[in-house]
Amino acid sequence: MFAAEIGLSKRGRSAGAMPSRRQHPRSHTQMPGRVGDDGIRSLCRVSDLSLSGARLKTYAALQCRAVILLTLPGQPPRRAIVMWSDDYIAGCAFEEPLDAGTLETLVGIYGFVPAPNKVRA
Repeated sequence: MFAAEIGLSKRGRSAGAMPSRRQHPRSHTQMPGRVGDDGIRSLCRVSDLSLSGARLKTYAALQCRAVILLTLPGQPPRRAIVMWSDDYIAGCAFEEPLDAGTLETLVGIYGFVPAPNKVRA
């Protein structure tokens, strides 16, 4: 027999919580992109975007610490370093940060807006 006790915690900072390692706040997106390295390019989905990096959903696993070229819609390819990878989801840090205007434009077009909660009667 197996038994476990699970405790749930609220997201966000609380007393004693570890500070975030993120340099900039993230925006949830549903943005198409292209990822490439060594001449091989593949489609990906950008699910989070910030001035300093992105979370990618890919069709091929990316190696941690690999240098990739990430192409966002309407932008030239941008060098990024894969900071973590878990199968087909990876987080990358841009070598040069996005400018605020580009981030605002991309999030304005591709930003994820959840459906409003409907109160059931």
